[in-house]
Amino acid sequence: MLENMQIKQYLQRIEYSQPVFPNLDTLSGLQWAHITHIPYENLAILAGIPLSLKVEDLFQKIVAEERGGYCFELQGLYGELLKSIGFQVTQYSARFMDEPGIVQMRRHRVLIVQMGNERYLTDVGVRSESPRIPLKLRCDELQSDGVCQYRFGRDPFYGWVLWQKERGKAWKAMYGFTEEPQIDDDFVMPSFYCEKHPDSTFNKFMKISIFSGESNFTLVDGVFREYRNAKVQLRKKLTSKLETSNILKTYFGLDGYSHNLKEKKDENGKEVPQKGAV
Repeated sequence: MLENMQIKQYLQRIEYSQPVFPNLDTLSGLQWAHITHIPYENLAILAGIPLSLKVEDLFQKIVAEERGGYCFELQGLYGELLKSIGFQVTQYSARFMDEPGIVQMRRHRVLIVQMGNERYLTDVGVRSESPRIPLKLRCDELQSDGVCQYRFGRDPFYGWVLWQKERGKAWKAMYGFTEEPQIDDDFVMPSFYCEKHPDSTFNKFMKISIFSGESNFTLVDGVFREYRNAKVQLRKKLTSKLETSNILKTYFGLDGYSHNLKEKKDENGKEVPQKGAV
């Protein structure tokens, strides 16, 4: 559990100034504040800095050092905040379903909050367009966060399946999870795979995102995008470490990386950032 001073620091980090109670208004406000202030990012992995999923280390990195993280980190610390406020939280492990025909390993940390007779999924750890509000865990009930529509289905293998419908597009499955409660240590191995395995993309190039209004800003493999209204509104290939550093600072609140951005030259001698260089 986080101490009262740590809760205060965490709320300051996400600029949440409302009173906190274990109710839906607080849960909704915290989720929105979190995804608009703390970026999804894998810079530590790319820099070769070992990750820790211990609460004290996550607090130091994400709150004290004003960094971000990926789902195992973000959901881990966010879940600790919710429990410290008084929410009843259960963790599950999910499979992403964004590659049709391919069954992926469980590599997403899911948080389910019980309030009275209702259960809600709350997620601050997805890099792409994803729910901006807690969603009731009810089968086939249509729900909207004002940007996309969502519903839960049931599958004999995947269990609960979260479906998303963007404006003008067809329904697509995001991820599925079964209801075996997980402890914190259950996420150490899949996180280590993402961090170190040669088949993982997390250790190959930048994967960074943050929300703002109806936009989802991303920096992936040297390309900066603004995604809004179910389409890419802006796409820019970054061509220098200074440009990358400015984007990291301006859009993602990640300052102080310019001296760590490595350089390489193309065949014409032009400076080009390495994939994921930090």
